[in-house]
Amino acid sequence: MQALGFVNAFDELADPDRRIGRKVANYGLVSALLEHSTADELHFYLPFQNAVKPFEKYYGPWLDKAPNPERVRLLPALKMPVALTRVDYLAMHAAELDKYFPELCHLRNRWAGKPFPITCTTHTLSYWSTQVRNLYKLLPGPMPFDAVFCTSRAAKTHLQAAFEAAGAGLRGLGLRGAGYAGRLEIVPLGVRSADFGGREQNQALKRLNLKPGPLTLLCLGRLRPSDKYDLLPVLGVAQQLAQSFDLRVILAGGESKRYGQDLLKAAKELGLGGKVHLFADFDSQIKPDLYAAADVFVSPADNLQETFGLTILEAMAAGLPVVASDFSGYRDLVVDGETGFLIPTLGPADTGLIDAGWPILAEFTCALQMSQRTAIDLVSLRARLEALLANPDLRGEMGRAGQKRVRERFDWAGVVRLMEKKWRELKASAPPQTMEPKPF
Repeated sequence: MQALGFVNAFDELADPDRRIGRKVANYGLVSALLEHSTADELHFYLPFQNAVKPFEKYYGPWLDKAPNPERVRLLPALKMPVALTRVDYLAMHAAELDKYFPELCHLRNRWAGKPFPITCTTHTLSYWSTQVRNLYKLLPGPMPFDAVFCTSRAAKTHLQAAFEAAGAGLRGLGLRGAGYAGRLEIVPLGVRSADFGGREQNQALKRLNLKPGPLTLLCLGRLRPSDKYDLLPVLGVAQQLAQSFDLRVILAGGESKRYGQDLLKAAKELGLGGKVHLFADFDSQIKPDLYAAADVFVSPADNLQETFGLTILEAMAAGLPVVASDFSGYRDLVVDGETGFLIPTLGPADTGLIDAGWPILAEFTCALQMSQRTAIDLVSLRARLEALLANPDLRGEMGRAGQKRVRERFDWAGVVRLMEKKWRELKASAPPQTMEPKPF
């Protein structure tokens, strides 16, 4: 009997709407493991006893659908050391890069009767706290059969460079053994394709209290320029497009400091009054209708934290062509010219001053400074949107290609299969007995 261990803070249980991508991803992964994992048992280690009831409540639909509900065990974290001595784990997975990975490696090295891999998943990589936490991964503890699951090529490239630079710095301080001993494997996040698509546009518009008729652009994501995107340039492009098309723009997402209201004010000043609709802090239940109501999805991300892009997958699953910045993790999702268009994106050649100030300034200040130095080609953005708005056949072709790509590469069922394949490979590469980390 082999079990899969899963560790997380489970903070998504305190946020039923789960608008932030990390929480959406963590909820999706747990749900997918409950539905699709082939492990003999699933052990979810909860941070405190009172988390059991919220877990059972919000993951209830997936617990009910589990092929064998008895194989799911909800355990307090304090039981882990004893469990490590008794259970032959396939792997122990931490949902986030910033939490638990080195600690789990040390617990495994100290207590486990048989060696098994420790893995974790990347989310945002730009936070200073992430860089500090990464130092622990360069100290004794992680083994060659442990791995960080990078959600994109960009995430892997960044972590590889960050680990090498930090390791060199520590070795320069006399820690000769400093360096990351594990692997970096690309494993994307996913979506449940069945949750999106199949909804009739006019009915979705009716449920959103919007009238049918105009061609609709949708921007869905955090309405915060400090950690997502600046949408004012998109409104400028929309103003130009509205001269040739009956156009509507939907802006949806968690709002910060009335940025959405500022965008509505700007839209009115641009002559787009009544053409721009704001769904700030929307109920997550209406998300499929927001996608169904749209004709084109637009995501001009310019922030370093965007190492993947769940909303892009959701839009593709809903059959929308995607127009996005040629940026970071987006390059792994959108096939330019096939499922949508990637817009040329430019950034500064030298970020030395921002890098120097990042440890001492407020996180959002540095992130905003960096994103304001990143720009997408607005001429190209307008041309690509114009081509899609003018050609319903092209929209349909790209939308269908996007749905196919999500089903084949990014549906949670397939992602879980890939994760289990990686876990089996890592487990097979582990030594026959536990290995203590070498001292420096």
